[in-house]
Amino acid sequence: MPRISDVGAAVIGSGFIGTVHIEALRRLGVTVHGILGSTPERAAKRAEQLGVPRAYADLDELLADDRVQVVHVTSPNALHHPQVKAILAARRHVVCEKPLAMTSEESGELVRLAAGSGLVNAVNFNIRFYPLNQHLAREIEGGALGDVRLVTGHYFQDWLLRDTDWNWRLVPEEGGALRAVGDIGSHWLDLASFVTGLHVTGVTADLTTFIPVRRKPAGPVETFSTERSTETVDTEIRTEDAATILLRYSNGARGARAIP
Repeated sequence: MPRISDVGAAVIGSGFIGTVHIEALRRLGVTVHGILGSTPERAAKRAEQLGVPRAYADLDELLADDRVQVVHVTSPNALHHPQVKAILAARRHVVCEKPLAMTSEESGELVRLAAGSGLVNAVNFNIRFYPLNQHLAREIEGGALGDVRLVTGHYFQDWLLRDTDWNWRLVPEEGGALRAVGDIGSHWLDLASFVTGLHVTGVTADLTTFIPVRRKPAGPVETFSTERSTETVDTEIRTEDAATILLRYSNGARGARAIP
């Protein structure tokens, strides 16, 4: 078993979440050898800001780096499937941000490839690892709450509240057909299933797009950043701003949640 200080990592994604992964890896004692961004220029800029020694030109160059045993994928959702396939084929361990892929067919293929690879692989549903959530899951597992009959909750965020707010997740070709549900909503679904130990067997949902047209900045925008171009283009929105969902669980329990 190698020591954690001997593990070498690379991160795909130079935006907000990629930076979070680099910080977390360093806190664990893992050496981050390089970063791959949407362009070599953006990767080089972020590598310099974070003190990462190398900015890769492309995925092939990253996978050719023999010091890298594990790759963290924090790129836009549409890139997860081809990138994870290439990483597994190169015999590297992989940690992928959620959602794993854009469709169930793509995610199913990745699950099969990962299962047959013998490599460490994970999807980053990190909220289940908060100490309070771990404690609650053990309490429910031990019967301290009795039978679980009703699961309710919400996941509220306001960072896309205005029509001038923009992010790649608003574009279905990059983020997927579901936005609120597929992005922050997937965290809630995973957490509820983890804490209760129950699996969802039925679902019905009301999806709503409150802002049908947004003013997209002409230049790139980083997640949660307030820096953006003043020039904008009116853009039709084809993904949901909010969802209210009713769930049925494997033991007959019912669930309800709201996601804006």
